[in-house]
Amino acid sequence: MAKQIDFNSFLSNIEPSKTTVSSISSIQTNLRDYLSKHDTYKEIYSGSFLSGSYAKHTSIRPVLGDDKRDVDIVVITSYTSDADSKEVLNELLEVLTESDKYKNAHLQHHSIGIEMSGICIDVVPVIVDENDDELYYIADLETGNWTVTDPKGHIAWSTETNKDNNNEYKPLVKIFKWWRRVNCPSDVKFPKGITLEKIIADNIGDSSLSTEDFLINTMQNIISAYKDDYVSNEANPIIYDPSDKVVNNDLLLGYSVDDFSSFVTKIEEHVDLLDAEGTENSVWRKILGDQFPNSSNVSKSFALASVQNCINAPHKQKAYWPMQRGGATFISATVITPQGNEIEYQNNGESLAKHCSLRFRAITGVKKPYSIYWQIVNTGYEAQRAGGLRGGFEQSNNGSNGRIESTLYTGTHLVQCFVVQKGVCVAKSKEFIINIV
Repeated sequence: MAKQIDFNSFLSNIEPSKTTVSSISSIQTNLRDYLSKHDTYKEIYSGSFLSGSYAKHTSIRPVLGDDKRDVDIVVITSYTSDADSKEVLNELLEVLTESDKYKNAHLQHHSIGIEMSGICIDVVPVIVDENDDELYYIADLETGNWTVTDPKGHIAWSTETNKDNNNEYKPLVKIFKWWRRVNCPSDVKFPKGITLEKIIADNIGDSSLSTEDFLINTMQNIISAYKDDYVSNEANPIIYDPSDKVVNNDLLLGYSVDDFSSFVTKIEEHVDLLDAEGTENSVWRKILGDQFPNSSNVSKSFALASVQNCINAPHKQKAYWPMQRGGATFISATVITPQGNEIEYQNNGESLAKHCSLRFRAITGVKKPYSIYWQIVNTGYEAQRAGGLRGGFEQSNNGSNGRIESTLYTGTHLVQCFVVQKGVCVAKSKEFIINIV
């Protein structure tokens, strides 16, 4: 497993640099100031605010040539719904191109696009709802109509979702955005922006877990939610706008069935890769790219021979269920020391002292109902003398997916979990090694 420090380092690597943040701050401040003081547009300009990923603090480091828009600036106009939105867009374009700074401004579907200092800016003119001064309508270049939107509501929703998930939601969004950048083919449209953020929130895992387990848990939930019911039936789900003010707005309408299917299939491919090859840094680099640290500093205190002897122990019983792999499962482990300290434990990690409490959890995307069975295999003279070698299959004893054990015997020990549905094993974890001194 990759250590938490490696995911922390990765998140630091994909964050916008201080230089980028400073540049964006200056660019958006100057642009908003220009519009507010323009000779004629100041009569139309009613205010502006930063929107999108920078306002929600879910942005990732810009990459040259990337097609994503880095900065969204909402410009509140004094127009009403009677105005032709195409004319409103064209007027804003003319005002911007009057300045040498914004000469490369160009029309887009709902906004004016500008590229400055390697940063892509969307300037979005809006009108205010007659009954709600925080609900807006954006222009449509094709129809001339106005479409309801709630950017401030999206910001508030993102903040609340992050708070509800131990402030781990926004880092998770950044990881998924980077994953999308690394893995989305040029001819395919994976969900992005608020659509991707809502898919993550709708299927979010347990934020109390490590970043690695939280990410895997969420990936599995996405597969479980969409693969059988939608991808297999060549249909798209409805992803509702998170704003309470925008009713029945399907965020996925702009995506084809093939686009969404490719998105879910790629996530499943990567969960299968983790299941088959393990969760070492080298595997995460295949999934998240070269920004993920090359190697973890996890020290292996027990030799490979000891691990193999444990895996091949003669008292380790063979699974008696028919095997029909239909999913993946992973083990998360937490150590509670005799002093009460709680520590995340890595597979085959550093040696533990005796009399610690071990809390294991099976993380799986298999749809319920299912049963989790645990196999605990001990090795070494102490376990043998005490008649504690074990090796059979036991049910969870800490909720439906958890198992509590303790560190009693010196040696190398093994934990593995099996997901069983209707008498068939549909998923099993890799062997999880515990070292005790």
